[in-house]
Amino acid sequence: MYSWRRMRERLFKITVFGVAILALTPFFHLIIVVFINGLPTILEAGLEFFVGLPPTPLSRELGGIAPSLVGTFLMTMISLPITIVLGLFTAILVTEFPKSRISILVDTVAKSLSSVPTIAVSMAMFSLVVVLVNTIPELRAFLNPAGSALTGSLALVIIALPFSYTYFSTFLRSVPATYKEAAYSIGMSRWAVIVRVVIPVIKKSILVAVLMTMARIMGETAALLFTAGRYRSGLPASIISPVDAIPLLIFDYILSPFEVWHRVAWGATLILLLFYMLIFFVVKVVVKEVKLV
Repeated sequence: MYSWRRMRERLFKITVFGVAILALTPFFHLIIVVFINGLPTILEAGLEFFVGLPPTPLSRELGGIAPSLVGTFLMTMISLPITIVLGLFTAILVTEFPKSRISILVDTVAKSLSSVPTIAVSMAMFSLVVVLVNTIPELRAFLNPAGSALTGSLALVIIALPFSYTYFSTFLRSVPATYKEAAYSIGMSRWAVIVRVVIPVIKKSILVAVLMTMARIMGETAALLFTAGRYRSGLPASIISPVDAIPLLIFDYILSPFEVWHRVAWGATLILLLFYMLIFFVVKVVVKEVKLV
């Protein structure tokens, strides 16, 4: 009986280990393929890959992805603060007043937005903003009719807001009720409890939510197809000018028939992958240190 029990235990461990290896194999294969194809491009182009303009289809030089890097950074810096503020305040509203009609409405809308296809959001923003700009001459002085960093950022906010809200609401609900009750017992107001008790307890979790939201924003492609403008001939002049993004460049170049664009797409994919790995590494370090103190 004892030997049979140990045999079943070993068989179970072997099965779990085998399934884990099977599940992780595509992930490691993806990383290896990206490094094999992208690293030679970056090493050959050198610093020019980060500061140069993309090559022409028949160019012998690799060029760079500077417009895409700047565009991704610009739209992330615009959309991330808006998303974090809206996500945090809506999460506080829903967790503190769960039975309010507004809270129920906000929670329903947030959960519904998370299942909306991102391409639909891009088309909606195109119809509401880009088409509107083209039909009203007075607006053309404010927004570029071909798309802009501002329009793309608004689309990214709609895409990332449900994820930000989910992270924040989950972390806010993880705070023990005894912490709040102790604060209320000494006469603290509800807002004071949130600012002085709840937020400090989950401050590292908030950092995790910010980083994961940033990762969601930086890797988005479909939301920018009709809103960003795909400007790759130079750096954007302002937030109302057309811009490019790394995911857009990868999407366009990898579908092209030109070898030089394929190489640039692989290099840009490696850059994006390294950004993601850095973000997830920081998240892993922060998560280990999260404690309710």
